Amino acid sequence: MKQAEVIKQLIKKYFWEMQEEASLSTGKEPVLPEEALDFLDEYFESLSIDPSGFDFRRYFPNEGIWFLPNKILPEYMKTDHHQAEPLTVKMLIEAAEAGHWLDR
Repeated sequence: MKQAEVIKQLIKKYFWEMQEEASLSTGKEPVLPEEALDFLDEYFESLSIDPSGFDFRRYFPNEGIWFLPNKILPEYMKTDHHQAEPLTVKMLIEAAEAGHWLDR
């Protein structure tokens, strides 16, 4: 089975059927960050893709704790003040074919 088909089956297992142009992180139906994290763990591990260079928060910004300032929070709890970038099915396929995350 081709990498693209394997990835599409994995996406369908976790979410729903998506076209290559569809984004997991933006658009009308973004997936929940918690579900994306589970999916990406299996994606990188089962397809033997080197995840170095992949920044989860680039695609799924941390919402933080709205009533506390970033200044007093540890790094992992701070609010990210940027828009999520699209994480498309096509990007996942291209990374699988390359064997490592392709920084854009």
